[in-house]
Amino acid sequence: MPRGRIDFRLIIISAFISILYTLLISALFSVMQQDINGDMGQRMPKSLIERFCLAILLAPPLETLICQALPYAVVSIFRDRLQQWFQHVYIITAALFFAFGHTYSSGYVLAMYVPGIVLAYSYSRSKDQNRPAFVTTMLVHLLHNGIALLWNYYLTGV
Repeated sequence: MPRGRIDFRLIIISAFISILYTLLISALFSVMQQDINGDMGQRMPKSLIERFCLAILLAPPLETLICQALPYAVVSIFRDRLQQWFQHVYIITAALFFAFGHTYSSGYVLAMYVPGIVLAYSYSRSKDQNRPAFVTTMLVHLLHNGIALLWNYYLTGV
């Protein structure tokens, strides 16, 4: 694969895994009659334009910076000591940052752990291949949020 180019295959596969997991966990919580969103409805903007701006324009770059790039930089300090465990430690750390950044409810934190793993993996894999990790991960996140936004708006009316 050419280096330096965005890996669109990784973006599509990562977004698909992330959104599929989110839909499955949402269905599971629904069957258990548990509200996974907690107080998200009170925190989220009501208009579609405001939700679009938050979920598509603001969240992906900001959360990629805080939840993937920052943990990668910090864990990279210990790369020599971690050796073969570097990627595992980074992915777990970044996924925890991502999950705990979504504290609408304890169920939502649990639900966001796996998408956090997917985003961290896409960042790490892109870095290892000398590809634009920030842009790749941000696009995965943007695609995930876009599908979730459309799902919530058109199918559930939220």
